[in-house]
Amino acid sequence: MDSSSTAKSSMGLNQDTPFDLIIIGGGINGASVARDATLRGLNVCLIEKNTFGSGTSSRSSKLAHGGIRYLEQFEFSLVSESLKERELLLKNAPEYVKPLQFIYPIYKSGHRSLLWVRCGMWIYSFLARKSALPKHQTLSKKEILTLYPFLKSDGLTGGISYYDAQMKDYDLVLANIKDATNQGLIAYEHTQINTFIKQNNHCIGIEITQNNITQTLYSKVILNTTGPWANQINTLDDPNAPPLVAPTKGVHIVVKSLNLTHALTLETPTDNRVFFIIPWEDKTLIGTTDTPWDNNPDTITVTKEDQDYLLTAANHYLSDITLDKKDIIQSFAGLRPLQHSEQSASKRSRDFSLIESKSGLFHLFGGKYTSYRHMAETTVNHIISKLPNPTQFHPCTTHTRKL
Repeated sequence: MDSSSTAKSSMGLNQDTPFDLIIIGGGINGASVARDATLRGLNVCLIEKNTFGSGTSSRSSKLAHGGIRYLEQFEFSLVSESLKERELLLKNAPEYVKPLQFIYPIYKSGHRSLLWVRCGMWIYSFLARKSALPKHQTLSKKEILTLYPFLKSDGLTGGISYYDAQMKDYDLVLANIKDATNQGLIAYEHTQINTFIKQNNHCIGIEITQNNITQTLYSKVILNTTGPWANQINTLDDPNAPPLVAPTKGVHIVVKSLNLTHALTLETPTDNRVFFIIPWEDKTLIGTTDTPWDNNPDTITVTKEDQDYLLTAANHYLSDITLDKKDIIQSFAGLRPLQHSEQSASKRSRDFSLIESKSGLFHLFGGKYTSYRHMAETTVNHIISKLPNPTQFHPCTTHTRKL
């Protein structure tokens, strides 16, 4: 799907009647809010400074999952919500989301024992008890090595088989925008936000530039969904505003196919973080990292250290294969827009935040990709409550509507 086919020129718009909602940021959050809002009858404009889905939304682990590792942080509601949304994605977006079986081998030297992982899987299965996916199973050492003879056998005690889902993250962004555009969304790319237009210190519009042409657009509500760039938009609104997000960098590498029939859930030997080795488009995807990023989101890069971290983690489990840098076909990095906090990156919540600034500008950030539809529904519910005559708009339909 070509993103340019979903975009309309911003210049020459009739602004005698303001938009109900202007969304800044064309990643999955902006795209899904635009879809939900247009389906309910709102007049919506979506703005992206680059191309739709070109940021973090196309640089994920390509998984629609509950996030089993968040159980260790007791984020049961986050996992439960994500599992519900995983099921809706499997049902409503089958072209983009497919079931994927995972094998979680357990080693004596690992941080998590087989008993610990089995307990976690029972909780995970209970939270996903209405799922149509197969239930988890305990596997013996022999069963795992039969599936994957290239895995290291020393210290292997057994493991778990379970199901989650794999998704086409970039295509999902475009599918949401296409559906919204079919409902009347005005969406365009390569557009820069210059400043906010205010009346009585309240945001009522934005000045934008596209193709060297500057124009002012007005709206009843303006929403910032720029993710890792949220602080930049926040500062444009209020130069003295504290930061909203403290992004962390997630790096993935792609290597030649390891002939995986399932995905592998593993622990890094350096810091015990969970990482994945996943079959992806006839190749193998390995990721991810989780390190603080304090620089401009536009300058994110994959470093030698990032690659070494993932190669070391993967090679720790491979018995007759050794991966090195020449095996890397592709590498990419995205930024998780986690809420600014003094906690370490790995301990900060992956739940989402919806915040209103003093000027009335809304900011939506954080959350798991899998839960994008739920985040959009919650956000649009709140936005409609702020609009005149909210009863004129339709109820949410994205929980049943196909993509």
